[in-house]
Amino acid sequence: MNPERREFLQRTSVGLAAVGVAGLVLRADALPTPAADADEEAGRVLIQMGPPPKGLAGAAGELKKVTPVVPGPFYRPGAPFRGKLCPPGEPGTTFVLTGRVWAFDTKRPLPGAVLDIWHVDVQERYSDGVNDLRNRGRLVSSETGGYEVETIRPIPYRPSPSGAPNFWRCAHFHLLAVRPGYKPLVTEIHFKDDPRKNDPMYRPENAIAVERHTSNGKTYEAGVFDIVLERDADSK
Repeated sequence: MNPERREFLQRTSVGLAAVGVAGLVLRADALPTPAADADEEAGRVLIQMGPPPKGLAGAAGELKKVTPVVPGPFYRPGAPFRGKLCPPGEPGTTFVLTGRVWAFDTKRPLPGAVLDIWHVDVQERYSDGVNDLRNRGRLVSSETGGYEVETIRPIPYRPSPSGAPNFWRCAHFHLLAVRPGYKPLVTEIHFKDDPRKNDPMYRPENAIAVERHTSNGKTYEAGVFDIVLERDADSK
């Protein structure tokens, strides 16, 4: 074994487990994993983190509140934590969504916000969120409030192709943002170049510009959406 790798494994295993005849046994001096607050009713996990690093710049301009949008019938709690929402080979245009979570009251970045994102596939379908977890996932904003997720770009779809074949929803990402001390935010992220802007739920203020990039011979699209959370009046 490479000496550097052996040293790494030894360092990372100290205080966790010792290998015995019966297999792995937790050391007597090991500490329990810190618990996260869970909202069982909504299936949410709340991450407790410290304040952002000192010296981190606040918002450069005026922060605007994000327009809430109803979650719709396809939200499912308990999505996996991951930075890539779709499996390899998922049909569609690769899309990288980035941004930062901000506190509206302090105008500072918010670390530790849990972001739950879900959307349709290119067949106008949502996964069931139980046996099929495609195009769903959660991630946590960094100590500087930043986040990045890779998936495919959602397309416009018809909620009822047989009952209302001419009614189209605009393309959108669904977003649920939860952070201790702040009001949960449920909204949608729309696209400025969407051909279905006549959807009554389309919100221009929630629409992002799409940029196209090429890396290693592959083309993908990207957009930036900043999330602004309001302080919960009931929090201490």
